[in-house]
Amino acid sequence: MSSLTYTILVAEDDDSIRHALTDVLTASGYEVLAAEEGLAAIRAVRERNFDLALLDVAMPGADGFQVLQVMSEERPGTPVIMLTARGEEEDRVQGLKLGADDYIVKPFSIRELIARIEAVLRRSPERPRQIREITIPGAVLDSANRMLTFEDGKTATLTAREFELLSYMATHPNRVITRDELLRRVWDMDPRLTDTRSVEMTVMRLRDKLGAKAAASLETLRSQGYRWNSSFLS
Repeated sequence: MSSLTYTILVAEDDDSIRHALTDVLTASGYEVLAAEEGLAAIRAVRERNFDLALLDVAMPGADGFQVLQVMSEERPGTPVIMLTARGEEEDRVQGLKLGADDYIVKPFSIRELIARIEAVLRRSPERPRQIREITIPGAVLDSANRMLTFEDGKTATLTAREFELLSYMATHPNRVITRDELLRRVWDMDPRLTDTRSVEMTVMRLRDKLGAKAAASLETLRSQGYRWNSSFLS
């Protein structure tokens, strides 16, 4: 994919890793905005626009989760990939709950990281979409800015991953969609080669944002998968 127009925030306190990521991403055609610690990353979030952020979980000043929380307020909807050296499930779950689109565990291969970045950016708002607007119970979703507008006037912004999941489900109504299908079609991942709770955590986070009325359409079918029940639209 063409990456010449994309700017990536790299927040990593390890000098060798930060420099290596900057060099590789620049060579791959991305513009890189590097931050050496959490507070510097927060300043960057408040001062600059960028298309994706790579956030190290363990940073001095402010950790990756704190930066992510600021991003949710200052740059809602901007894709985020968390970098963690520990690989602990608790870290991954916390990042996903806070709105991260993906995570990658150190040490990671450059090829894998670039593939993850490209997969997330393919779900950016600039990507052409077949459907401009999706109507859901009690709300309308505008695909241009991934914004949910509810009947009472309140709004909620979806992450790129949440938007793609909802779009995929809503455009395949009343059909059981397995976790493996979602990993292939929405996450661009081979389910045979990954062990992740991203689908489950994203569904949970999406339901919270949809609210009780709209979330009723997104059904979990035990040991089968998920289904978008269009009967709630009538």
